[in-house]
Amino acid sequence: MIARVLIAALLIGGVALAQRPAARVAAPARPAVTDWGKLVRETADGHFVRGNPAAQIRLVEYASFTCPHCAAFAAESAAPLDALISSGEVSLEFRPALRDALDLGAAVAARCGGPTRYFDIAKAIFADQNAIFERAGTYAQAHRGDQRPPLVQLRAVADATGITAIARARGVSDARLASCFNDGRRQQAMALAAQAAWKKITGTPSFFIGDEKLDAGDWAGLQPILQARLAR
Repeated sequence: MIARVLIAALLIGGVALAQRPAARVAAPARPAVTDWGKLVRETADGHFVRGNPAAQIRLVEYASFTCPHCAAFAAESAAPLDALISSGEVSLEFRPALRDALDLGAAVAARCGGPTRYFDIAKAIFADQNAIFERAGTYAQAHRGDQRPPLVQLRAVADATGITAIARARGVSDARLASCFNDGRRQQAMALAAQAAWKKITGTPSFFIGDEKLDAGDWAGLQPILQARLAR
């Protein structure tokens, strides 16, 4: 069951055009990407990557939506890291290192937005983290001993803490949210991915380039590493 996989501390073929040989139609030119920050794609492992696929630095961040240090990093790095991603020099792959049911609910809501909305929803959840914690505490006190199915509890917590409202405000429909929160198979995969993540890291946020774990746990530590590597 999902709640037991994570920490249950909270209660919860096209047709070619006919044409004469002498009158071939040229394929339309592919527009150049001027802001790589707008390009987001999903990896085979189900994570999201923002930026240039051929970036000089392909940064991987392991983070928890309930980690205050991760929220601090999101705020401090927003402008300078966004600039590096937009320029095409750095790409960022975000891998949730989930810790509890509240964390899972946040990850489900962010993922529910798909590639175009994922990073915006994640950023908004980090920005609202303190208020989410307060609402979660109130909800936990009022729902001790909740015996409803784990998926029902997960959605209830996400609603009560304002997580689903954040996704809805960024264009995710109620029908889409219902589908995401009822997808136990996907949540199981996310939980297993989180277990694998915690075998590689000891805390969040953690940063990698390839298989190399960087000696940095905040933007102040990460920024000079990125600058030095870009200067090579």
